[in-house]
Amino acid sequence: MLEPDLIAPGEFAGEKRSLRGEVFLHELDERVWSHEYFADKDSPLHVVLQGGIDRFQRPFLDLKVQGCLHLLCQRCMQPMSFDLDEDARIVLFADESKLDEAMLSDEGLEGMPMDSELSVRTLVEDQILMAMPYSPRHEHCAGENMAAVNRDKPNPFAVLAGLKSSK
Repeated sequence: MLEPDLIAPGEFAGEKRSLRGEVFLHELDERVWSHEYFADKDSPLHVVLQGGIDRFQRPFLDLKVQGCLHLLCQRCMQPMSFDLDEDARIVLFADESKLDEAMLSDEGLEGMPMDSELSVRTLVEDQILMAMPYSPRHEHCAGENMAAVNRDKPNPFAVLAGLKSSK
């Protein structure tokens, strides 16, 4: 389990603290584990959170989430492995206007307003959800199941071809 869950992000970054731990999908919020693509919710994910100050003297949090998720292939509905290896640098800003200004000048910047406390677990959940594929599929899906299903079906356009030739 990842402890502590709540941190003061400004202090954490300013003191260059780090936090390491492991989380399981079933320990996270329902918005993650209730996702229909998971074949297994007992996969451990390794989390590292490191605070620091960048060259512009802005506090940041470096988040790394790694592990292997077992998802359901959306072609054959069989389990497949998905290697999760996410790195994010989240720059902390005193207020929304400074965040907006910085994001306009740097499109690749990931930032957020600095609140008095931050849930590390929520940060990890957001990273997992952003990293998951939209429609997980095997790179080379066996496809035998699909071929068997489609083998005996008539071509839906065959009727149209008949209409075209009768004119």
